[in-house]
Amino acid sequence: MTAAASMDRLRRLATITAVLTYLLVMLGGLVRATGAGLACPDWPLCHGRILPPLETPVLIEWTHRLVASVVGLFTVATAWAARSQRKAAPRVARLAWLAVVLLIAQVLLGALTVRLHLAAGVVVAHLALGLAFLTTITLIVLAADDARVRPSPGNAEPPSAPRSSFRFGHLAVLAAVGVFGASLLGGYVGSSGAALACPDWPLCYGRLVPPLRGPILVQFIHRMAALTVGLLILVTTLRASRAQRHHPGVGPVARAALVLLAVQVLLGGLNVSLRIPAAVTTIHLGVAAALLVLLVILAFRAWQPPVVAGGETAGGVAYAAATPDAGAVLRAWGRAAADYVHLTKPRIIVLLLATAYAAMWMAARGAPDPVLALLTLLGGALAAGGANAINCYVDRDIDGVMARTRTRPLPAGRVPPGRALAFGIALGVASFLLMAAWVNVLSAVLAQLALLFYVGVYTLWLKRSTPLNIVIGGAAGAVPPMVGWAAVTGRLDLTAVLLFGIIFLWTPPHFWALALVRVEDYRRAGVPMLPVVKGDNAARRQILAYSGVLVLFTLVLTPLGLMGWLYLGAAVVLGAGFIALAAQVRRDTSHRAAWRLFGYSIVYLALLFFAMAFDRSLG
Repeated sequence: MTAAASMDRLRRLATITAVLTYLLVMLGGLVRATGAGLACPDWPLCHGRILPPLETPVLIEWTHRLVASVVGLFTVATAWAARSQRKAAPRVARLAWLAVVLLIAQVLLGALTVRLHLAAGVVVAHLALGLAFLTTITLIVLAADDARVRPSPGNAEPPSAPRSSFRFGHLAVLAAVGVFGASLLGGYVGSSGAALACPDWPLCYGRLVPPLRGPILVQFIHRMAALTVGLLILVTTLRASRAQRHHPGVGPVARAALVLLAVQVLLGGLNVSLRIPAAVTTIHLGVAAALLVLLVILAFRAWQPPVVAGGETAGGVAYAAATPDAGAVLRAWGRAAADYVHLTKPRIIVLLLATAYAAMWMAARGAPDPVLALLTLLGGALAAGGANAINCYVDRDIDGVMARTRTRPLPAGRVPPGRALAFGIALGVASFLLMAAWVNVLSAVLAQLALLFYVGVYTLWLKRSTPLNIVIGGAAGAVPPMVGWAAVTGRLDLTAVLLFGIIFLWTPPHFWALALVRVEDYRRAGVPMLPVVKGDNAARRQILAYSGVLVLFTLVLTPLGLMGWLYLGAAVVLGAGFIALAAQVRRDTSHRAAWRLFGYSIVYLALLFFAMAFDRSLG
């Protein structure tokens, strides 16, 4: 293996370790926020078992330990890969072995945290080591990337940085230390029971300076530290923008830090106004960790050899051409992120979430709890996105044949298949953990059943074997209303089942209308869609028949006493439009008629569920 390839492998290992470490910090915040720290009362086992009873608190703590074990393995692998770079990149090797030392200390402290029953001081020390470890891994990634692209300067003297660079570099270090300290104060506030010592925000008991004693003093110190750090970040980002002439690319990093700072201020207020919900508390820690990483990046870039006129530095070494452009890196990450988002098929997810939210509104007979709604929709989006990403992995061969899908990330070669599969699985796991912890187990299980049905039954079995693929497989897309209903009520009843039935009957005419337009694509890919196997005329007859059954089914909800007359009127009007367009498709063999029905079917479903929610909120 060449030196460049070896360094590239080291950088990839360090990057994966950094991502997993960030996830671990978030999971640690979740453990603390949900009170699951002693759900496993022993260590390193949990209830004396490797795989304990997976009740919600135990599941959270056990997952935290599992991810910590994976981080440990990747850390050791990174340090081992750094051995071969001792001469070429001694800074990387030293940081890698420092990470191993911090890892060992963190493991010992984790055991001590359990043995001492979550003593506040030990919990804060555990968080401190975690953030220090995250900082070290981030520096390894930066140093490895720098060593990979920057040529050795030989005997040339590195140029001295302009005064502005040193200023923003020192400020970035100071701001990073401030974020680190404020995060530890926040951890102490939570673990010492002082989180609501000031019940209002941004004042405390309506005063700028409250009586400074006991928990109020702890909370006040945390707020003053956060204010000070916020001002430091503002000044740092301003200085960084001035130094961008010598350090191209630090501007986007600084702007991202400013955005996160605004988000962090908002989360601090929500924490108090919503009475410390576990979700907001966990995200609050996650944003703090992200701010720390961005400030470390700014500080690292500040001490790199600066760009001068002509792309050279003192000593004649062309650092400018080799120095990584943070702006270009961020743009590349943005394109990669867009591809991964594309794998989730977000336009499909929006309609699924609309039906889930409408079901929540119906179940609550009005606006559902906003935090519960947000978590349910986020969990549903993760589950649906995971299912779609795995679907893209399985169907990458036929996607490359079809004109409609050949530009997707996998057939276009922009995302490796293995990573797409891992991404989809990770989204599904994240969905289950989030919903089981913060919504309820029933909604989490339903979301996973939909994912498994879509992947296992529809994608792997039905899609390539029978023209009934979309009839049966459509059940996966009909589950979101049941998830929303279960999130609010904790159970399923007749209304939830009927909502499932509506989408189940809606799916065939909706999808067959698209299949009529794309029939040559499906024929070329060998997918036995109904127009391919039975012909266009048979598909048009089936579209009209299913449309009639669908509309009749939607009208049943009012006689059953589940919906009122307002809904019935909307269902009649919307259904008449659906049947009229389906009849036109039966008569008119043009693609235009099929496209019109396909587009209307999306609007139809959204408006029908909106009418249900509005009707129930009035009743």
